[in-house]
Amino acid sequence: MMPSGLPPSEERDPGALLRDRGLRVTPQRRAILGAFTGAATEHLSADEVHARASAVVPEISRGTVYAALAELAELGLLAAVGSPEPVRYETNATEHQHFRCRICLRLYDVELPAVRTDRLATLGFQVERTTVSVEGVCADCVQYDAGLEAGARDAVADAGSPTDLPGGLACGIVESPVGDVLLGATAAGLVRVVFEDHVDAGALRALAARRRGGQAARAHVADATAFLAAYFSGEATPPACTVDWAGLENVSVSTLRAVQAIRPGLDRSYETLRTDAGAHDRGLAVGTNPLALVVPCHRVTRGREIPGAYVGGPERKRWLRQHEQR
Repeated sequence: MMPSGLPPSEERDPGALLRDRGLRVTPQRRAILGAFTGAATEHLSADEVHARASAVVPEISRGTVYAALAELAELGLLAAVGSPEPVRYETNATEHQHFRCRICLRLYDVELPAVRTDRLATLGFQVERTTVSVEGVCADCVQYDAGLEAGARDAVADAGSPTDLPGGLACGIVESPVGDVLLGATAAGLVRVVFEDHVDAGALRALAARRRGGQAARAHVADATAFLAAYFSGEATPPACTVDWAGLENVSVSTLRAVQAIRPGLDRSYETLRTDAGAHDRGLAVGTNPLALVVPCHRVTRGREIPGAYVGGPERKRWLRQHEQR
């Protein structure tokens, strides 16, 4: 029987443990949990679990075992020890500890109190080396997420305050599968590509009704309209749009420029962007992105995680990502 984290006398049947977590008790899951005896030296690989479970359920596949082990570890019924990451090298050859971010997978050098091992000596162990590794979420990932959430929240009409738009704007409205997209451009290029519930959408809609703006500004709106039509029709390389970077205020332009370079169907984690902005400001820029779709912030991840926060809301983000996968 597997160890449940309780004293041996209180360990329970695998079926009861599965039911407590709301899982259906199948022969495969029962065999996988039953593969563990609870011995202090027992740390089984997936192949070892498969070999033991196969003695009970001969038809169980390796894929089933791998999937079940991941599921049971996520629910806390099992603990995963060790890292599948390759060996990493560093110039700091002195003895020290590491913090590993489970989101971005970066390693940080840290100094922690020495681990006491004297009790092991009384049990007959000869300790030669101790290694301490701490895992969690690094400060950069925390800051990025905070900036992203704040930016996406402030970009919504019901929560944020409208920004001051540049003068002489030409504006337009494009119908799309994810609702109206409102465009705003100066003579130098685009300054707004936002969804209908954006904080600036009302002002852009009013300007679009007046049909104002110079010839150069209207040409940029026409280019953006063609870009959106190509994008939503599934073209791999929609026509390029010109952006008036100087017309953007209170946002990290270097971050948005780096995001614009992410190709369709690809993801880039925030910390890999070529920008001089800190983690929080990167999050703010991505969260408040005034040039949605033209600057594809829905392709920016937080390490292995795909954040739900998005300038157009999580439902639009899911639709856009699925659209690009198709």
